[in-house]
Amino acid sequence: FPVTIKLRNGKSDSKRGEIVRNIALIYLQNKELDKAKEAFKEAKQANPNDTSLLITEANMYLELKDYATYKSIINSILANNPNDADLFYNLGVISANSGELEEAEKHYAKAIEINPKYANAYLNLAVAKLDGEKKVVDEMNNLGNSAADNKKYNELKKVREEIYKAALPYLEKYVELEPSNEDAIKTLMGVSIVTGK
Repeated sequence: FPVTIKLRNGKSDSKRGEIVRNIALIYLQNKELDKAKEAFKEAKQANPNDTSLLITEANMYLELKDYATYKSIINSILANNPNDADLFYNLGVISANSGELEEAEKHYAKAIEINPKYANAYLNLAVAKLDGEKKVVDEMNNLGNSAADNKKYNELKKVREEIYKAALPYLEKYVELEPSNEDAIKTLMGVSIVTGK
């Protein structure tokens, strides 16, 4: 399943901030990163509470794959606007891409708390819950037929079932919200079979 960032722009409080933001974007497009960063710094001094400016700056760091700075800027925006589901969702994606699955799950859950119809947050939360499944299946497939291997297989089978049970409600909700996603429906059916639900 694709795990994607949802880019958006906020509302600008100042034409000057908008102009400087556009200048920064031009610098970024021309790969003049130091100038782009300086333009954002200047624009923020003029308009420290301009959410649109901060989001644009955060998106610059996202494109640069500087996830730590991206997270820092988004967290500063969330400090003033704690009910922005998209920003929590984006933090979830960044955290998941960085291998921080527990943090990703918290961000997706917060996005869902704010917007209970946020389909992609349900899907990504299910994907995060299913993350350990491949390792368990690989370990199951590498076992032999000895009594010890059979015992280990049964233990791993239970672990796999628990992973699936954790993901199941999020997959169900996603399919409820997005009933035309055939891949999600197939995944839900497979998870339901393994969990016996």
